[in-house]
Amino acid sequence: MLPERHRLVLKEIVDRYVKRHEPVSSRMLIEDYGLHVSSATVRNDMNALEASGYIEKPYSSSGRIPTKKGYRFFVDWLLDLSQLTRPEYLGLVEFYEVYCREITDMMRQTAFLLGNITGYAGFVVSPRLEESQLERVVLTRIGPRLVMLAIISDVGIVEHSLIHLQQDSPAGKIERMMRLINDNLYGMSLREVRSLALHEGPKGWHERPMREALFVLRDLLEQRMGQHLYVEGILNVAKNLQAADSENAMKQFSSLIHAVQDENTFIETITNRRADKEGLVIAVGDCPLPGLEDYSLVTSDYRPYSGLLGVIAPLWMDYGKALSTTSYIANRLEALLIAACRRGSKGDQYDERQEKSRTGSQGKDP
Repeated sequence: MLPERHRLVLKEIVDRYVKRHEPVSSRMLIEDYGLHVSSATVRNDMNALEASGYIEKPYSSSGRIPTKKGYRFFVDWLLDLSQLTRPEYLGLVEFYEVYCREITDMMRQTAFLLGNITGYAGFVVSPRLEESQLERVVLTRIGPRLVMLAIISDVGIVEHSLIHLQQDSPAGKIERMMRLINDNLYGMSLREVRSLALHEGPKGWHERPMREALFVLRDLLEQRMGQHLYVEGILNVAKNLQAADSENAMKQFSSLIHAVQDENTFIETITNRRADKEGLVIAVGDCPLPGLEDYSLVTSDYRPYSGLLGVIAPLWMDYGKALSTTSYIANRLEALLIAACRRGSKGDQYDERQEKSRTGSQGKDP
């Protein structure tokens, strides 16, 4: 347990380094933060922090910079506050107020918001859509043998594609196909729809146009099953690295690119790193994924269907801003998806426990 004054000095070293990206001296701390102690006292505190592994000297004659252990302490202190400011983000509510959106588009725009607000890289791992429930399938006749098929689950538009039929189908027949599919598959999980779509069905289930539509439905769901990664703002990280350490910036940036390119490994690593925790989880230079050893990740889960989102940045990121932004956007996305579920007739599945905001999870707003 660090003494109170040591904790104060460490917090201010991290705070100043995050803002200035330059080694911090005792004189800087006294001038910038108005500490009511002597310069010698601050130097002794800094020596003690260095001996304990919280700060280090990049050069023998320089000031100190935080170590991974120092950043970790700073992050834990921020989480302990449990009152993350968010007034500047309230305008984002309107960004999400759309009745039914494409899931892919929603994920990309959420990642863009995370990256744009924080100035780092934002990422979103999509919900487990195979667990979502089929709301309806929309079939729209575009030409004599051309039909648009859209799959809509309880959280939005999952996928859409054109179907090229082998024979002419009038609009009335297309309408009957759509009713037949929706009457028989409504409310099933997409996993069940994928496996049941081509099994025995009611009268008309095996007519050629219907079979073609069901084949496309199955193929589209095959593409969407599993979770997908969306990353935006990755060039923000390059700018941060270049500003702080131009010599090693390209090497660090290349390692980040390599890490996020392997979608499945990234998702698996981040999911396992959270170990079923709820709310905000921060990895400070200890993410086990190769290429992310020198980065910090702020992540949060969101419901329904086990989605994740977060921010990737250098160790000297503005943790306060990253924490509050991640928390706020996770809550907004969650509220939107759950509201979409409630708009369907299956909304009663979301009981009182799911209506409550996760105020028990650190960093979550109501």
